[in-house]
Amino acid sequence: MTTILLLVVLPVLFLTSVASAGYFLLVLPSRWRLPYEEALGLLASDDRDALERADRLLGQAVNEGPRGRALNRIRFAQAYVRAMLGTYEPARYAAAATVLDELTAAEGPTRDTAYLELYVQARLGNHDRVTDLYAEHHDVLDARPQSRRIAAIAHLQLATGHWRRRETDGALHHFDRVRELGELTEHIPAEVNDLQLVKGVQAVFDGRTDDAREAFADARERSVARETPTVQAELGLLVCDWAEGDPAQLGAWLARLAEQVDPGDESLAEEERAAAERLRTGIAVLRLVVLLREWLARPALSGAPAPDDFEELRRRVDAVRDADPELGDAALVDGLVRYYFAFSQPEREQALAALDAGTELAKGVMLPEVLDLMERERALGGEGDAISRYLTLVAELLDDPDRSEEDRAQFRRLQARFAPFGDPGDLADGAVPHQRAAADDHRRRSRALRRRIELIVFPRIRDLPDDAPAKRALRDLLADLDRASGAYAEGAEILHGAEQQLITRTGEILLPEES
Repeated sequence: MTTILLLVVLPVLFLTSVASAGYFLLVLPSRWRLPYEEALGLLASDDRDALERADRLLGQAVNEGPRGRALNRIRFAQAYVRAMLGTYEPARYAAAATVLDELTAAEGPTRDTAYLELYVQARLGNHDRVTDLYAEHHDVLDARPQSRRIAAIAHLQLATGHWRRRETDGALHHFDRVRELGELTEHIPAEVNDLQLVKGVQAVFDGRTDDAREAFADARERSVARETPTVQAELGLLVCDWAEGDPAQLGAWLARLAEQVDPGDESLAEEERAAAERLRTGIAVLRLVVLLREWLARPALSGAPAPDDFEELRRRVDAVRDADPELGDAALVDGLVRYYFAFSQPEREQALAALDAGTELAKGVMLPEVLDLMERERALGGEGDAISRYLTLVAELLDDPDRSEEDRAQFRRLQARFAPFGDPGDLADGAVPHQRAAADDHRRRSRALRRRIELIVFPRIRDLPDDAPAKRALRDLLADLDRASGAYAEGAEILHGAEQQLITRTGEILLPEES
């Protein structure tokens, strides 16, 4: 009996086990495997309808309840197909990212999931997330050149954003990462190498010298690391030391920098040569200015610059003109220095000629103070103009009906003394009316006479010391004129007498020796 039962039960149990195994091993897997395999056949297509069908099939496969690695494979395929559909419908990228998050949580990051997530986050515009992913999984991602390109694109996007917001450090950080990746380096703007310099220049203008020095020092280190010229960074550091630095040391520093700039280098591109020209001009101007600072640093009462000093000034002025012939800075410094140290009227006229030439350049002298100085000097004129003004004044006094015969005789004698030296010609000098003047007008006439005498005599006595006899006498006579004008009520003869003495003394100053 027992044997019969065993013979019956054992086959039934065997058949049941076989049936169960076949159901779980063949029937159930086929319910998700068939749509999964069909979907895989559609993934290679770029057709949207095919990709949509693949997504539906993968969703059906997930609903059939696969487990373990099978479920992970289906989820990866689902994330992939949704990433492909993102080309047509960008919202699908977010759906793909959600599936990838679930997949990563289940089995951890792999080379394939890391790359696909990198791609999806780049499509979503999450550039910070892309750079973080690449930094986190670079060991597995470096094997794919395309992943380096995706990371480079993200760094370029972030660098551009920082640059637009003038966040120099952030922009430099991301541009450096692009260089390290070795992808898309041709898209790094040439100006990026100047970002630290721009940061330093802005700090200088803001008065943040310490920040400027730090920025220029960083720029120099970056240039050394890239084996590029450090002249601009060195020049920025020099500017930081300009106010407190020793002029002689600054001059030597500038001389070294000038030797490193060669705009004529044939290996330089056109833009680089233009930049080198501008740099050479700036260094030449600074060398010219620092020479004046060296003069100012000399001990007090050490005397005027020697001929050798002026020769060095000429060389540095010529260097500025050679660097930029249309720049007026050379004429400005040269003209003002020579005007200040002029010993005679001819030297002063040469200095004014240099200033005048500087105003005619494209980038000429435009300082209002200098233009006013030149205008005043033109108004004063030279000694020849002074004699013409003097003769005009004497002629007007001869025609004045208020003058006595004795005064006219004196004025005729003065005209005779000056006859060999020219006549007033057509020189207009604000002639005094020849009709009899009211008593109140004499004060205004005296003030006008005082101004005209000052203009006439100034070119002759301007270089004399203050205690010179001619200057003292002129001051005394002008004071007498003021007193006589104030006391005109006591009699016009007092005023006329003071005027006559002033006119006579002026003639003696202009012609100190008998002709």
